[in-house]
Amino acid sequence: MNRHGIRRRLVLLLSASVALVWAGMLAWMVIDTREEVAEQADARLEEGARTIMLLDLPRLAALATAPGGEADAEADDGDDDDAPQLRFQVWDRAGTLRLRSHGAPDTAFRPGTGHAMLVHDRYAWHTYALQDAAQGYQVRVFERPGMRGRLVDQTALHMAQVLLVGLPLLALLAWISIGYGLRPLRKVSDAIALRDAARLDPIGLPAAPVEVQPLVDALDRLLLRLSDSLARERAFTADAAHELRTPLAAIKVQAEVALGATLETERSHALRQIIQGVNRTTHLVQQLLLLARLDHAAAHAASQALDLGQLAAASAARFAGAALDKGIELAVLGSERCSVHGDPVALAVMVDNLIDNAIKYGQPGGRVHVATSAGPPALAVLGDGPAVDPTMQARLRDRFYRAGAHAAEGSGLGLSIVDKIAHAYGGVLSLGPGLGGSGFGATVVFG
Repeated sequence: MNRHGIRRRLVLLLSASVALVWAGMLAWMVIDTREEVAEQADARLEEGARTIMLLDLPRLAALATAPGGEADAEADDGDDDDAPQLRFQVWDRAGTLRLRSHGAPDTAFRPGTGHAMLVHDRYAWHTYALQDAAQGYQVRVFERPGMRGRLVDQTALHMAQVLLVGLPLLALLAWISIGYGLRPLRKVSDAIALRDAARLDPIGLPAAPVEVQPLVDALDRLLLRLSDSLARERAFTADAAHELRTPLAAIKVQAEVALGATLETERSHALRQIIQGVNRTTHLVQQLLLLARLDHAAAHAASQALDLGQLAAASAARFAGAALDKGIELAVLGSERCSVHGDPVALAVMVDNLIDNAIKYGQPGGRVHVATSAGPPALAVLGDGPAVDPTMQARLRDRFYRAGAHAAEGSGLGLSIVDKIAHAYGGVLSLGPGLGGSGFGATVVFG
């Protein structure tokens, strides 16, 4: 839409609406005026007939032959004269024409009284007849229909002229008024145009009209979300760079050792350390990429009904070898179906991270139980390994945070990923004691 798109559209809509209403009013006024003119013209015919009825024949004869002559009478067609000549006929009891004024049509006798329409020589006439019971003659007065339409046409033409003159003036005033009314939007656009990527504070237009204020509030909320998102991304980038610096430095040191080694055993040991460092770094990068994709994947992934028990069993089978290497008893509990809706890949990653953490930080020869329940749907991974100080549990969801000193390798992203996936599908992650009230456990309850 161009610069004045809204303004032009509003002016056009307003002008079209006014023209439509004005046309409707004009049509209504023409109909109403036609009825009023017809009533007045009928009343004038009746009045004329009664006036003629009061005159005797000599006076009527003088009136019929009044100055004006045939030429004037023929020139008076009833369409253009402001005061048209009165046209009438006078008939006796036998139906004989006694008098006919100039301009009156030469029609045959028509018995009866009242209003009627007569056609003579292709012309239509409004007539009114009145019978004199005492003297026995009939008076019929005539009027051409064009006289009635003249006033109606003049009224319609006058209103149309007013519309043609007034509509452009109304459009001009509407253009100016709408432009003034849209000034708050211009202020909003100017305030946004002055912003750059580093300035995300609220716009804040306290004097904005009530119609514009919701837009300003929505933009302020958007800017606040963008600011929070950028702050999290900056923190994430800084933490990721910090976490990657250590393994990369270790790999570099081991590579230098391998280059400077004179013994094959030293070189082999350094190369194995490089491989382990690469594996740790690869795992860290994969976790970082997964964490970065979760914000978008949860919103766009296809959701379907899944059984948490089946996901837990499949995940436990994948980590059975790691549990066996540490002598950990890994058991899956829960016989009833536990149905949740979500993306199977994301929920499988969530279960994998919980079981992987439990085995990784569990004590050798210990136990890890994976339990599901259906009311409400929940998954619990409980171990009897070292307990976590309750004051530190709240920070376990933070990225790269690791409680205490552990010999096990990790990135500190596992529980952060679990928390994000659980939240995306209506779940809540809670941390607490593990088996027998000791150790450490994590539970995800879906609402």
